[in-house]
Amino acid sequence: MIALGNRVHIFARPNVKEKLTWCFTTVLGGRAAGTVNAPGLTEPILAFAFPNGGSLSVEFSDEALDEPLARRGAWLEVKADDPAALKQRILEAGFAPVKHPATDSFYFAAPGGQILRIT
Repeated sequence: MIALGNRVHIFARPNVKEKLTWCFTTVLGGRAAGTVNAPGLTEPILAFAFPNGGSLSVEFSDEALDEPLARRGAWLEVKADDPAALKQRILEAGFAPVKHPATDSFYFAAPGGQILRIT
């Protein structure tokens, strides 16, 4: 069997660290699971764990894609028991919805430009 795992690692610029942390914890309900100080990195890697499984780590670097280019990278999917309530929380938090012409699914841009789909 071959399957995608439930762990994601992304890159973001340091200037969005605080707002991205707020997005993954307060808005999406994850918890800060720890940090990793890897040799050669100027910022620690932050790890987040989500209530029903899955984890995401963020490596902060000035070399990460800027927001417009990050939107052209991988798009991630967030599963929620109540997608409508999560969508409302995301909109109230001020995150921009993103439309894709192939679907009516709700997508939004996280701080740093990464795109997430709520299902």
